Amino acid sequence: MSEKGAVKVHLEIGDLKVDFEGDSKYVFDSLLHFISQVCPNMELLRKVVYTPDLVNLINEISGLVEISSEGPMLNLNLDLSTRNAVCLALLGAYIGNKIGKLNKDTLSVSDLSKLTGKAKKTVTNELPKLVESGLVEKVYEGEYKITELGIRRTEDIIKAIKGV
Repeated sequence: MSEKGAVKVHLEIGDLKVDFEGDSKYVFDSLLHFISQVCPNMELLRKVVYTPDLVNLINEISGLVEISSEGPMLNLNLDLSTRNAVCLALLGAYIGNKIGKLNKDTLSVSDLSKLTGKAKKTVTNELPKLVESGLVEKVYEGEYKITELGIRRTEDIIKAIKGV
Protein backbone atom coordinates (compact mmCIF):
# COMPACT_ATOMS: atom_id res chain seq x y z
CA MET A 1 0.00 0.00 0.00
CA SER A 2 1.61 3.28 -1.04
CA GLU A 3 -0.63 5.56 1.03
CA LYS A 4 1.25 7.82 3.39
CA GLY A 5 0.53 6.82 6.99
CA ALA A 6 -0.54 3.29 6.07
CA VAL A 7 0.09 0.62 8.67
CA LYS A 8 0.83 -3.02 7.99
CA VAL A 9 0.62 -5.69 10.71
CA HIS A 10 1.44 -9.39 10.46
CA LEU A 11 0.19 -11.55 13.33
CA GLU A 12 0.88 -15.20 14.06
CA ILE A 13 -0.91 -17.14 16.78
CA GLY A 14 0.17 -20.76 16.60
CA ASP A 15 -0.44 -21.92 13.02
CA LEU A 16 -2.84 -19.07 12.33
CA LYS A 17 -1.39 -16.17 10.33
CA VAL A 18 -3.13 -12.94 9.35
CA ASP A 19 -2.18 -9.59 7.83
CA PHE A 20 -3.87 -6.23 8.28
CA GLU A 21 -3.14 -3.18 6.17
CA GLY A 22 -4.65 0.30 6.03
CA ASP A 23 -4.90 3.42 8.15
CA SER A 24 -3.93 3.02 11.80
CA LYS A 25 -7.49 3.11 13.16
CA TYR A 26 -8.69 0.42 10.74
CA VAL A 27 -5.69 -1.82 11.46
CA PHE A 28 -5.99 -1.36 15.22
CA ASP A 29 -9.74 -2.05 15.25
CA SER A 30 -9.33 -5.07 12.95
CA LEU A 31 -6.52 -6.44 15.07
CA LEU A 32 -8.53 -6.12 18.29
CA HIS A 33 -11.57 -7.71 16.66
CA PHE A 34 -9.48 -10.60 15.35
CA ILE A 35 -7.79 -11.22 18.69
CA SER A 36 -11.12 -11.09 20.53
CA GLN A 37 -12.46 -13.75 18.12
CA VAL A 38 -9.41 -16.00 18.37
CA CYS A 39 -8.85 -15.45 22.06
CA PRO A 40 -12.27 -14.75 23.62
CA ASN A 41 -10.68 -14.45 27.05
CA MET A 42 -8.85 -11.33 25.81
CA GLU A 43 -12.14 -9.44 25.70
CA LEU A 44 -12.92 -10.56 29.22
CA LEU A 45 -9.47 -9.46 30.40
CA ARG A 46 -9.90 -6.04 28.78
CA LYS A 47 -12.90 -5.49 31.02
CA VAL A 48 -10.91 -5.85 34.25
CA VAL A 49 -7.30 -5.00 33.39
CA TYR A 50 -6.38 -1.34 33.01
CA THR A 51 -3.73 -0.54 30.45
CA PRO A 52 -3.29 3.10 29.44
CA ASP A 53 -4.45 3.54 25.85
CA LEU A 54 -1.93 5.94 24.36
CA VAL A 55 -4.00 6.82 21.29
CA ASN A 56 -7.05 7.54 23.44
CA LEU A 57 -4.97 9.59 25.90
CA ILE A 58 -3.59 11.70 23.06
CA ASN A 59 -7.12 12.39 21.82
CA GLU A 60 -8.34 13.19 25.34
CA ILE A 61 -5.65 15.76 26.15
CA SER A 62 -6.20 17.61 22.89
CA GLY A 63 -6.92 21.25 23.72
CA LEU A 64 -5.67 20.83 27.28
CA VAL A 65 -2.02 19.88 26.82
CA GLU A 66 0.40 20.28 23.93
CA ILE A 67 3.73 18.50 23.84
CA SER A 68 6.86 20.22 22.56
CA SER A 69 10.48 19.11 22.68
CA GLU A 70 10.79 21.30 25.80
CA GLY A 71 8.01 19.44 27.59
CA PRO A 72 4.25 19.48 28.00
CA MET A 73 2.49 22.83 27.78
CA LEU A 74 -0.82 23.24 29.60
CA ASN A 75 -3.58 25.45 28.34
CA LEU A 76 -3.30 28.15 31.00
CA ASN A 77 -6.75 29.51 30.15
CA LEU A 78 -8.17 26.60 32.13
CA ASP A 79 -8.85 27.32 35.78
CA LEU A 80 -7.36 24.14 37.25
CA SER A 81 -6.57 23.24 40.81
CA THR A 82 -2.89 22.60 41.51
CA ARG A 83 -3.67 18.89 41.90
CA ASN A 84 -5.34 18.64 38.48
CA ALA A 85 -2.76 20.83 36.75
CA VAL A 86 0.14 18.73 38.11
CA CYS A 87 -1.57 15.50 37.03
CA LEU A 88 -2.17 16.88 33.52
CA ALA A 89 1.42 18.09 33.21
CA LEU A 90 2.76 14.70 34.32
CA LEU A 91 0.39 12.94 31.92
CA GLY A 92 1.79 15.15 29.17
CA ALA A 93 5.32 14.12 30.14
CA TYR A 94 4.28 10.46 30.12
CA ILE A 95 2.73 10.76 26.65
CA GLY A 96 5.63 12.85 25.33
CA ASN A 97 8.07 10.18 26.47
CA LYS A 98 5.98 7.33 25.01
CA ILE A 99 5.80 8.98 21.58
CA GLY A 100 9.53 9.77 21.61
CA LYS A 101 9.16 13.55 21.84
CA LEU A 102 10.66 13.73 25.35
CA ASN A 103 13.67 11.91 26.78
CA LYS A 104 12.03 11.29 30.16
CA ASP A 105 8.58 10.92 31.68
CA THR A 106 9.44 12.83 34.85
CA LEU A 107 9.22 16.50 35.76
CA SER A 108 10.89 18.50 38.51
CA VAL A 109 9.11 20.78 40.95
CA SER A 110 10.48 23.76 39.00
CA ASP A 111 9.20 22.32 35.72
CA LEU A 112 5.78 21.64 37.25
CA SER A 113 5.59 25.16 38.63
CA LYS A 114 6.51 26.69 35.27
CA LEU A 115 4.19 24.42 33.26
CA THR A 116 1.15 24.78 35.53
CA GLY A 117 1.52 28.47 36.30
CA LYS A 118 1.35 27.62 40.01
CA ALA A 119 3.78 28.88 42.64
CA LYS A 120 6.68 26.53 43.38
CA LYS A 121 5.66 26.40 47.06
CA THR A 122 2.09 25.46 46.10
CA VAL A 123 3.34 22.63 43.87
CA THR A 124 5.78 21.50 46.58
CA ASN A 125 2.91 21.34 49.10
CA GLU A 126 0.63 19.38 46.74
CA LEU A 127 3.12 16.72 45.61
CA PRO A 128 3.26 14.75 48.91
CA LYS A 129 -0.55 14.48 48.84
CA LEU A 130 -0.42 13.16 45.27
CA VAL A 131 2.29 10.67 46.22
CA GLU A 132 0.34 9.53 49.29
CA SER A 133 -2.80 8.99 47.20
CA GLY A 134 -0.80 6.88 44.71
CA LEU A 135 -1.35 9.21 41.75
CA VAL A 136 2.25 10.35 41.48
CA GLU A 137 5.55 8.66 42.25
CA LYS A 138 8.71 10.38 43.45
CA VAL A 139 11.34 8.84 41.19
CA TYR A 140 14.41 10.53 42.64
CA GLU A 141 15.16 13.79 44.39
CA GLY A 142 12.98 16.47 42.90
CA GLU A 143 11.63 14.39 39.99
CA TYR A 144 8.09 13.03 39.79
CA LYS A 145 6.11 10.87 37.38
CA ILE A 146 2.49 9.86 37.05
CA THR A 147 1.45 6.33 38.04
CA GLU A 148 -1.06 4.13 36.21
CA LEU A 149 -3.59 5.01 38.92
CA GLY A 150 -2.74 8.67 38.29
CA ILE A 151 -3.30 8.21 34.56
CA ARG A 152 -6.68 6.58 35.20
CA ARG A 153 -7.79 9.34 37.61
CA THR A 154 -6.51 12.03 35.24
CA GLU A 155 -8.71 10.55 32.50
CA ASP A 156 -11.65 11.24 34.82
CA ILE A 157 -10.38 14.79 35.44
CA ILE A 158 -10.17 15.38 31.67
CA LYS A 159 -13.74 14.16 31.19
CA ALA A 160 -14.93 16.51 33.93
CA ILE A 161 -13.04 19.45 32.39
CA LYS A 162 -14.45 18.73 28.94
CA GLY A 163 -17.92 18.03 30.33
CA VAL A 164 -18.06 14.54 28.85
